[in-house]
Amino acid sequence: MQVYATNSQWYQIFKFQAGQFVNVNKDQRVLDVDGAKDEEARKVIVAKNNGQVNQKWNVIYIDKAAKDATKGFNEEFGFHINRPFYIRSNMPMKRLIRCHGGGWMHLNRWVKNRKDQLFWFDEKTKTVRSEQWKNYAAERYSNGGHPYMRATTTINSRWW
Repeated sequence: MQVYATNSQWYQIFKFQAGQFVNVNKDQRVLDVDGAKDEEARKVIVAKNNGQVNQKWNVIYIDKAAKDATKGFNEEFGFHINRPFYIRSNMPMKRLIRCHGGGWMHLNRWVKNRKDQLFWFDEKTKTVRSEQWKNYAAERYSNGGHPYMRATTTINSRWW
């Protein structure tokens, strides 16, 4: 496995595999719906992997993979490059992750034309960025000191 970050950046390094976003540091934490409650505005966190449905996700691309809609597929990270997508929970209501106010990540129902529910993979920075706030990317809050996920400027954020 290639390593792209210093030890201080492990909290930012996630890989999408088997329907989960797994942190590659030694604790192997995964994206999780806080409290395993399938309800509106529930926070998205990282937690120990228990394999339950509140830790399972789908990456749903919004286009039909037209040749001009993508710059290819990055196999190492598991994303199509520059293709907008939703991160959808596998819980019964199938809510999406939303970057609320450009910051905290919550579950919310799908709303047509809502850009704060869309993400895209930027191969240059190796980050999953917000479509609403294009200079923001997902990261574990407070350098990994808290379980909450947020979107922030891409100075430090990386997922792989």
